[in-house]
Amino acid sequence: MNLLDTIMAVNPSIGWAILGVVLLIAEILLTNSFFIPFSVAAFIVVALTFFKLLPMGILWQGLVFAILGVSLIPLSRKLLAKISSETPDINQY
Repeated sequence: MNLLDTIMAVNPSIGWAILGVVLLIAEILLTNSFFIPFSVAAFIVVALTFFKLLPMGILWQGLVFAILGVSLIPLSRKLLAKISSETPDINQY
Protein backbone atom coordinates (compact mmCIF):
# COMPACT_ATOMS: atom_id res chain seq x y z
CA MET A 1 0.00 0.00 0.00
CA ASN A 2 1.54 3.30 -1.04
CA LEU A 3 1.23 6.71 0.62
CA LEU A 4 -1.63 7.98 -1.54
CA ASP A 5 -3.72 4.88 -0.86
CA THR A 6 -3.12 5.33 2.85
CA ILE A 7 -4.14 9.01 2.74
CA MET A 8 -7.27 8.29 0.72
CA ALA A 9 -8.22 5.43 3.07
CA VAL A 10 -7.93 7.64 6.15
CA ASN A 11 -9.66 10.74 4.81
CA PRO A 12 -10.31 11.36 1.11
CA SER A 13 -10.59 15.12 1.60
CA ILE A 14 -6.86 15.26 2.39
CA GLY A 15 -6.06 13.72 -0.99
CA TRP A 16 -8.35 16.15 -2.80
CA ALA A 17 -6.79 19.07 -0.90
CA ILE A 18 -3.33 17.93 -1.97
CA LEU A 19 -4.54 17.73 -5.58
CA GLY A 20 -6.01 21.24 -5.33
CA VAL A 21 -2.74 22.66 -4.01
CA VAL A 22 -0.73 20.87 -6.70
CA LEU A 23 -3.03 22.31 -9.37
CA LEU A 24 -2.65 25.80 -7.90
CA ILE A 25 1.14 25.45 -7.95
CA ALA A 26 0.95 24.27 -11.57
CA GLU A 27 -1.15 27.33 -12.41
CA ILE A 28 1.36 29.66 -10.77
CA LEU A 29 4.26 28.07 -12.62
CA LEU A 30 2.60 27.76 -16.04
CA THR A 31 0.26 30.81 -15.99
CA ASN A 32 -2.03 29.56 -18.74
CA SER A 33 -5.28 29.82 -16.71
CA PHE A 34 -6.20 26.21 -17.43
CA PHE A 35 -5.71 24.71 -13.98
CA ILE A 36 -7.81 27.27 -12.08
CA PRO A 37 -11.23 25.61 -12.62
CA PHE A 38 -9.86 22.18 -11.76
CA SER A 39 -8.24 23.50 -8.60
CA VAL A 40 -11.53 25.11 -7.58
CA ALA A 41 -13.33 21.85 -8.36
CA ALA A 42 -10.87 19.95 -6.16
CA PHE A 43 -11.49 22.32 -3.27
CA ILE A 44 -15.27 21.98 -3.73
CA VAL A 45 -14.88 18.20 -3.54
CA VAL A 46 -12.78 18.72 -0.38
CA ALA A 47 -15.65 20.64 1.22
CA LEU A 48 -18.25 18.09 0.11
CA THR A 49 -16.27 15.13 1.41
CA PHE A 50 -15.23 16.85 4.63
CA PHE A 51 -18.84 17.64 5.56
CA LYS A 52 -19.97 14.19 4.34
CA LEU A 53 -22.28 15.64 1.67
CA LEU A 54 -20.76 13.44 -1.01
CA PRO A 55 -20.68 9.64 -0.92
CA MET A 56 -17.30 8.45 0.23
CA GLY A 57 -16.61 6.34 -2.87
CA ILE A 58 -13.67 7.62 -4.90
CA LEU A 59 -15.61 6.99 -8.11
CA TRP A 60 -18.36 9.43 -7.13
CA GLN A 61 -15.83 11.98 -5.96
CA GLY A 62 -13.88 11.71 -9.21
CA LEU A 63 -17.08 12.07 -11.22
CA VAL A 64 -18.11 15.20 -9.30
CA PHE A 65 -14.58 16.59 -9.71
CA ALA A 66 -14.63 15.99 -13.48
CA ILE A 67 -18.10 17.49 -13.96
CA LEU A 68 -17.28 20.53 -11.83
CA GLY A 69 -13.90 21.04 -13.49
CA VAL A 70 -15.31 20.96 -17.01
CA SER A 71 -18.34 23.09 -16.14
CA LEU A 72 -16.19 25.75 -14.46
CA ILE A 73 -14.00 26.27 -17.55
CA PRO A 74 -16.39 28.68 -19.40
CA LEU A 75 -17.11 30.57 -16.20
CA SER A 76 -13.43 31.05 -15.41
CA ARG A 77 -12.62 32.06 -19.00
CA LYS A 78 -15.37 34.70 -18.91
CA LEU A 79 -14.21 36.00 -15.53
CA LEU A 80 -10.55 36.11 -16.57
CA ALA A 81 -11.43 37.85 -19.85
CA LYS A 82 -13.34 40.51 -17.92
CA ILE A 83 -10.46 41.02 -15.49
CA SER A 84 -7.82 41.17 -18.22
CA SER A 85 -9.82 43.60 -20.38
CA GLU A 86 -9.95 46.09 -17.53
CA THR A 87 -6.18 46.26 -17.10
CA PRO A 88 -4.38 48.49 -19.57
CA ASP A 89 -1.79 47.02 -21.88
CA ILE A 90 1.65 48.28 -20.90
CA ASN A 91 2.93 47.76 -24.45
CA GLN A 92 0.68 50.38 -26.03
CA TYR A 93 2.21 53.84 -26.46
